[in-house]
Amino acid sequence: MRDLDNRVVAYAAALSIQASSEELLKKEKVSRVLKVKLLNHGLVEVGGPGLCFKEKKLLKAVEVGFAIPQLLPLILNLKNSLDSIFILFKIRQSFLCKVINCEKVSLGLRAGLAGTAVFANYNLNYNELLKEHRDEVVLFAVANSGIEFWFYFSSDNLWAVASGKTSLNPTSIFTFKDLSVAYSAMIGWFDHLAGPAVGDVKISGKLTLLDKIGYISRKVQKQVPSML
Repeated sequence: MRDLDNRVVAYAAALSIQASSEELLKKEKVSRVLKVKLLNHGLVEVGGPGLCFKEKKLLKAVEVGFAIPQLLPLILNLKNSLDSIFILFKIRQSFLCKVINCEKVSLGLRAGLAGTAVFANYNLNYNELLKEHRDEVVLFAVANSGIEFWFYFSSDNLWAVASGKTSLNPTSIFTFKDLSVAYSAMIGWFDHLAGPAVGDVKISGKLTLLDKIGYISRKVQKQVPSML
């Protein structure tokens, strides 16, 4: 496992975009997934050839919704670039919706878990922290919504996130009471200590991995800009 050093924050932000596009694709609202790739010289490619950002610009784009990409790749791959920009716009549109709905929450939770997986995979300290739990699977769900996300160690030897129905068997389950509680967790307002006590979440199964994922996710929220 390779430590990405100072690129882990940008990669987490980039993969949160990719994860959100995967959710929109499932809802048939976009044409493809915005696959991301770290390039040399501090560049990040979003959605294939064309849309390419300096890492600082990418972080700005995630936080405020706009940043100027590298112009030459954009011009040379204009059609693909414009298509990628449209998908970014659709993601942004979902997050700017004033109503806390299933789409907004599912995109946000998927993005947050994707960022957590990046830190778990490419920060050596966090990778070591989760090493003993590689045979465990966590199911994150929102009650009465159909939203389900799986956090697990994949056959690629990486922590991964999947959504919807799978063949995975959870060793622990974390269920938010409703969309509003899930949204509060997405934006960092959720009290992880009081939540189970007041009934905002239900937790079952093995708890140690859940605690560690929660710890890493809070670090991610502090270091990685949010699209919300």
